[in-house]
Amino acid sequence: MRYQFYRFAALSLFFLALMASVNGQQSCDQVTRPQLREKLVQLGYDVKDLVKDEGKEKFSVTLTKEGLDIPVAVEISGNTKYIWLTVNLGNPPSQLEAMNNTLLKKNADIQPSFFYVTEGGKLMMGLPLNNWGITNAFLRDRMESIAGNVVSTRSLWQR
Repeated sequence: MRYQFYRFAALSLFFLALMASVNGQQSCDQVTRPQLREKLVQLGYDVKDLVKDEGKEKFSVTLTKEGLDIPVAVEISGNTKYIWLTVNLGNPPSQLEAMNNTLLKKNADIQPSFFYVTEGGKLMMGLPLNNWGITNAFLRDRMESIAGNVVSTRSLWQR
């Protein structure tokens, strides 16, 4: 009886220690702008600095999919809660009003990515990421996701 108790206690402590070590491996802290740039470099991307002002840093990396070079802008929101991946798709088609319904419907297929038009009239695709616990593997997956959505929707925006 006493042996079973000690065995149970030892196994319980072992599993608690194992859980603590596994949970300690992934941080739920927010990624800073310098850390975000470093993650992109670690992933093997050629990182270009679009904005260098401290606290407003914005980066660009180019992914190539199905013969299409896709420059993805990467930045942390002003409140630091989100990492934004955006792709400038250029000027919207001249018949944009007629396309709005099609683009809105396509948003349902590509979510959480989505189409939007900037104040300056540029057609964009965006993908927000919650800025906590960001791993390199997750960041690469999301980069590949937005690039894939750009390619799969090219018939809607490419001239």
